[in-house]
Parts: sequence; C-alpha cells; structure tokens
Amino acid sequence: MGDVRGRFAILLCMTLMATVMSPISQVAGQQSNCCNSEDFDLFLLGEADIGTLTPFDSDLDEVESVLVTQVFQPIEVGKWGVVWGSEGSHPDSTWEFTIPYEVQGAVGVNINATLEVRIGGSFYQGSSEGLNPYITGEGDLQIPVGVESGDVNDGDLVEITLNVQLLGFNQPGDNAGVNFLWGSEDKKSSISVRMPLVDIQMRDASVSGTLVYFPILLSSGFDDRMWSASMGGITVQNSEVNEKPVATLVENGVEVTFVWNIPEGTEGGTYRVDFHLEPQDGLRIEANMTHTITVGDDGGGGGTWYPANEPLRTGGTDLSVKISAEWKGDSTERDVTLEFEGAMSQWMRWGLDNIGNSSLESSSWWRNLKSYSSSIPQSDYNNGMVDDSELLALTGYLTGSTSDMRSFLSNGMFIEAESILGVDPIDLGPTEVNIDMGGTRGFSSDSISISISTSYLVSEGQRQLLVEDFVRPSLEEYWTAIGISVELKGSMLQDVGVVSSEGIEYSHRRWIVQETISINEGELDLDLDFRVEFTPTGNPMFSVLVGSGIMVLALCAAIGMGLNATRRRSRFPTMVTVATMGLMSFAIYFLGLPMQMVLGLVLFSILLVFPISLLSPKIERSEANGKGGGRVNCPSCGSSITVDSDVRPLRLTCFECDSVIRIE
Repeated sequence: MGDVRGRFAILLCMTLMATVMSPISQVAGQQSNCCNSEDFDLFLLGEADIGTLTPFDSDLDEVESVLVTQVFQPIEVGKWGVVWGSEGSHPDSTWEFTIPYEVQGAVGVNINATLEVRIGGSFYQGSSEGLNPYITGEGDLQIPVGVESGDVNDGDLVEITLNVQLLGFNQPGDNAGVNFLWGSEDKKSSISVRMPLVDIQMRDASVSGTLVYFPILLSSGFDDRMWSASMGGITVQNSEVNEKPVATLVENGVEVTFVWNIPEGTEGGTYRVDFHLEPQDGLRIEANMTHTITVGDDGGGGGTWYPANEPLRTGGTDLSVKISAEWKGDSTERDVTLEFEGAMSQWMRWGLDNIGNSSLESSSWWRNLKSYSSSIPQSDYNNGMVDDSELLALTGYLTGSTSDMRSFLSNGMFIEAESILGVDPIDLGPTEVNIDMGGTRGFSSDSISISISTSYLVSEGQRQLLVEDFVRPSLEEYWTAIGISVELKGSMLQDVGVVSSEGIEYSHRRWIVQETISINEGELDLDLDFRVEFTPTGNPMFSVLVGSGIMVLALCAAIGMGLNATRRRSRFPTMVTVATMGLMSFAIYFLGLPMQMVLGLVLFSILLVFPISLLSPKIERSEANGKGGGRVNCPSCGSSITVDSDVRPLRLTCFECDSVIRIE
C-alpha cells in the first residue's frame, strides 16, 4: 500500500510540474453587462396603415405622406408599431413625438392632434393642444405623451397612432389641407422613448496563436439588425481594432467576435477593451471589460478559429466585379470575376468547411451542398480550414447545373446572375468556375476571388446585354461598396453596333483592327439603376476594318473630284472642306458613334465638293512676266483671253467654253 501511495504522489508531482512548465494560452476577465434603459428615438417607416418603428436611422429611405383636408370627426392619420423583443422596465417619463408637416392652400391652420401610445396592454395619450394649435407653412408638429413607469415584455406590441381631432383653416383655397410626412432622412419623424433597447455582454476572450478573440453578445428584439444596421467597434488599450468582426446569429440576438492581433514582442498582461455601439446619431452605447491575457504556444494555430454558428453576411463587404467579353459575331465569350472580402468572405469560408453539417439552419444556403458531403474526406470535414475537396465540391455544384449557379449567386451572394453573365444561365455554353481563397485557407475576412468563364450563342441583330445593376434587392444590406470594370472587344469584321446606356457612363472606341466598349466605376452608388446594351447589325460594311476602308476610299474620291472640278478655279475652299469633313469623320469613327453616321458624313463630303467647287473664285493668269501681246476675244463666247507668248503661230484655249483659238 505504501508503494502505491508513493508512486501516486510521484505521478501527481510530475503532472503538476508539467502543467506549470508547459506553455499556456489563457484569458481571465470579469464579464461585463450593459445596459439599462436608454433615451433613443423610434423612427416612423412605411405606409400609414402598415407602418413600422425602428431605432436605426440607417433604415430611413423613402418619404411617405398623408394629406388631411377637412375634418368633421376625428380621423386617423397613421399607425406605426413594432413587436418588442427584449424585457425590462421603463421609467415614468415624457415621450416626445415629432412629425414634419406642410400646410397647403391656406394661410394657416388651427389644429388639434392626439397621439395614442400602446405598450403591451398599457395605453397612454397626449395632445398638441396648447403647444402649437396654429401652424403655417412648413414645420414640425410636436406632441408630448406622459408614460407611467411599467414593464415591457418580450413579444409586447409597441404602437403609436396619430389622430387629428380638428382642423380650422385660415383663408382656405380649393385644395386646403395639411400634409404629414415621414420615412426619409430629410423628412424624419420619430418618437423619443425611454426603454431597454439592447443588453451587451462582453465575454471572456480566447487566444489562438497571436490572435485574441473578443466575443460580445448583443441581446435585443432586433436580432442581427442590432449590429448590421448600427455603427460599432472596439478598442484595445485605446487602440482601434480595424479587422472586421465575425457576426453570428444566436438564440438571444447576435454575437459579434472581434479579432485582435497581439503586437510582436507582447508577452501578455492586463488589457482594457472598450466597445461602443451607435444605432442612431446621438446614441452611443458603451461597455468595457478588462482581460488578463497570458500568451502561450498553442501549436501555431493562428487563424484556425471558427465560430460555432454560421456567420452573417451583413457585417460589411466590399465587392469588385470585373467583366471581360469578346464579341465573335454569332457568339460571345465572357469572363466574370467576383472579388470580395469582409463578412461575405467569412460566410463562404465557414460554409465550405461545414458542407454536410447536419446542424445547419433550415434557411442556410449551404444545405444545398449536402449531397456533396460524401465526396469530402472525414479528415477535411470541419477542420477549421478550406480544403481542396471542399472547393471541388462547390465548383462541381456550380458547373453541374445552371440553376445551381443561379441559386448560389442569387440566394447566396445576392447577385443577379443574368445581369453579370449577359444571358439567363440556362442559355450558357460550357462553363468553368475557379475559386481563389487568397493568401489563407483559414477563417478570416481576407479576399476571395470567384472566376466564371463561359460563352453563349446569339442571333443576328439581337440586342445584347453587356451589364446592368446586379445587386439583388433585399431588406438587408449585403454589400457596402461596389466597384465595376467592364470591357467588350469586337472583331475586325463584326460590328458591335449601336450602344445604349442608362444611368452609367461608358467609353466606345474604334481602332481600325478592333472595337471596344469599356466601363470603369471605382465606387458605384448602391441604389443606382443602370443598364448598358449593344445591338450588332450583322453587316460587314459597318465593321471597323471595312468601314474604315470605305471611309478612306470615299475621302480620296472626294479629293480627286475636287481637284478635277477646280482646274481653273481656286482649290483652297474645296480642299479645306474635304479636310474638315475627313477629320470629323475620323473623330466620330474613333469616338464610337454609329457607323451609319460615319459613312453618311463621308458621303456628304463627296456631295459637298460640287457646290463648293462651283462657288470657288476663278483664277486670273498674271501678266507680270512681261511676255505676250495683250489680250484677244474668243470668237465663240466673247471672253477676253490673255496672250502670254510671242510665239507664232500660237494656240490658246478659252477658259469659259474650251474653244481653241489659233493666232498667226
């Protein structure tokens, strides 16, 4: 028994020594929770009968309005509400309601308006009477509402209703009324409230190599919108962390994980992390937590950390689209490259490593690749890296069916496939897809590049789509910045035809052996509607090579006819006209105007030679050489002809009638 106890004691001591001496990676910190009730605004959005309330001023978009004319009985202007998703208490306070108005068809209006506020099963009411009963022109109608202290529960309806009890017009016209407006940045209507908006929990950090992960849980009734529709970030020891965080949906809200790269040479210590969230202008919610970080060697796993849940795609992503197309006359070859980073890159890296994950949400797009999970070795599954087998599974899915490619672009990346490919994916020919994960296969927000090479047949004279606005409309904002570069090349013997554009500038150039259309926009307006098309004629005469040849030959013909028509007249006006028209023809040829216009201008220059030649002044021969014997009259037309030689007999030609005169 003594030997057993001795061996056990020795083993225990060795275990403790190994634990103390081995490198460790740990973080200790006190969890920080925030926040109590905050004063903030709820903005009015949407149509009056189905309006909503939101705490995010980034949701303000289109202005809505309701015109109220004569009021014989109380009339409801509008009703706006939101289902509250968090629990807490609200204090005894006064909520201020503000809505812009415009008085039309009258000098002024006496108004009595009331606002009803509902919080769950509690109702409160306020009136404008006594504050601004007489309004003129434009301004803001304000209504205070006294709200008693109480509780708000998860699922309670918070709703406001605006009613007009009385309108009394001063010197009204035919269309007298009051127009109430809301919903846009310029016409902002809101009610200031004091309620629990969001609960912030700063959790213990974790270390992976030289990276520290700071998870922060935002619990509210607005799910991921609390992060994606707000501005926010963290600082570590007053130094801002610029790396884009990873946002994932959790049961009680959204978890935002910030990644901090430990400065070189740092051995650890105590670090203060400050977090701030700004759902709207003037509202800054802050929380902080102090972490004690001990940095050790965990096997060099920097960048191998993966979130447990699928990252959100709405955390901010920059997108660059490059399109290179070649027009062949009866077909088009097109290469499309999508390059992006940020939240969309995180979502794609996580999804590739979770192909076949049975715990994916039913709404997850990555469930579409479940049938490909059998092609991925068990060692590659969910190993924190994007492996070749997983990339092969996605490329096989995209090239296996055109509907699958449409699904990935439309439902996965929220990009309209036809807008960047030029045709419906079902009309595509052989297609090749390549995916470049950039400098790392681990989980990060680094750039990813997806290249699609394809071709499709076209009919002669058919209008062709080059590119159009391709961001799929949605309630969420998946792309924060977009750049686009497009180039179409035509052949020498096939014309691109007439180019039409809406909403975006393009460049159309001809180079004798090639025709190009190019678009370069470094930063597109996300709400911009644009479209660029071209319509080939299929007529070789309008191609860049044949057209330029016709243009040169026609100008040479114009010069020849001009020289012949001005043998006895000044050639300066005719040659200047031909040269000017030639330069104009080459200019509009180079600038890509329709070839019909170019050839029409050349033909016009030929026709213009004749009247210009006839109007050119005649040339009188000089007698300053001192030779000759004066002048003689033509016996046929009577014109005076200068005799410039003493040689006899002498033959002269009349410039007017071309008669030949012999002088003995």
